[in-house]
Amino acid sequence: ANIFTINIFFNEKHTATVEKEISFVSGECKLDEVGIQDLTVKKSEENLTLGEDYSFENNTIKILPGSQIEESQQDVKASYKYVDFTKIDDSDVIGKTDENGNRTGLQKIYDINATWGIVPGIIIAPGFTSKIVRTEIEAVADKIEAFAYLDCDNKTTVPLAEKARLKETESVDLTTTSQRVVLCSPWVYRYNSNQNTTTLKPKSPVVAGLRVRLDRERNIAKSIDNTKASTIVSTQFPISFILNDPSTDSNRLNAQGITTAINYKGDYYIWGSRNASFPSESGLMTFESARRTRDFINKSIRDTSFVCIGENITRGFIDDVLNAINSAFARWSNPNNQEYIIYDGEAYWDSSINTASDLANGHIKFPYKCCPLCTAERITFNDILDITIITKTLNN
Repeated sequence: ANIFTINIFFNEKHTATVEKEISFVSGECKLDEVGIQDLTVKKSEENLTLGEDYSFENNTIKILPGSQIEESQQDVKASYKYVDFTKIDDSDVIGKTDENGNRTGLQKIYDINATWGIVPGIIIAPGFTSKIVRTEIEAVADKIEAFAYLDCDNKTTVPLAEKARLKETESVDLTTTSQRVVLCSPWVYRYNSNQNTTTLKPKSPVVAGLRVRLDRERNIAKSIDNTKASTIVSTQFPISFILNDPSTDSNRLNAQGITTAINYKGDYYIWGSRNASFPSESGLMTFESARRTRDFINKSIRDTSFVCIGENITRGFIDDVLNAINSAFARWSNPNNQEYIIYDGEAYWDSSINTASDLANGHIKFPYKCCPLCTAERITFNDILDITIITKTLNN
């Protein structure tokens, strides 16, 4: 997938300085902070020399042979500037457009199409969970018809999530009804092979990555629900799961339109098929896959019509446009095709909405209708005891 990352870090605003005594273990001292800049190491207030007295790589200060501190490592101080993530706030994420049209933060998304000719289809902002950030992301997603996978705050327990979906509570506000948002909770532990560490992380990157994989290996009509997530080691807190039991944590979250992760026979799966419009709304368009399918069809038809702009409006032109759209509907509704994403669809000509005045002004309308595939969210089996089977079997 094409992945675009927007830098919201500004060195002059989001850094801090520190000076502290350091200690070494087996000749090494690993610094806890990230983005280390302007490192100075002193021994008894005398500056040591990088490359002669010590090396610095992978956040680790290492004593070099022959160094002034090789024998005595007492009274050693380090001063440096580092990235202070606590200084990054919601305004940095949201960004702005200045008087010269320069954009920052989320507003930078609008530059992607202008620069690379690509309109993003998925938006994530891992770790940024406030209502003001989510509201801005929803506005951008609606404008470009993208889908946003957004994290709940990492303190959002199941009972708190149920309350926060109704109204803000304990500084957590999940009151959104957007069809283009999937809420993700809880956070998950993930393994980093480069650092050989397992840390608590927002879940939205996992869900977004699996969504891209499903789009390519299956198609957009396949729900994210019940998809194996091999990069999840565990969840922030246990999520109880029993299929079709509404009292379990997983189904309680799903009932509030929140996608979660379950442990099923030792493997973790993304669990939940609804977007954030559920449960305020019901019906087909509350499913993540149906909303994305409809957006895909709308954008595909618009992209196809690009070559039509500037052509003469004739009966042949109208027939060509309708044939192109209906040919696509035929592919998308063919069960034997990997592109099978709708039950059926049709574009047609309606003279009642195409007046002479509109056509004379170069405005032409093509209505079309279709229906995305439904998602199996609940499967019920009826257990029937039939004692007549005894006599049927014995009398055979």
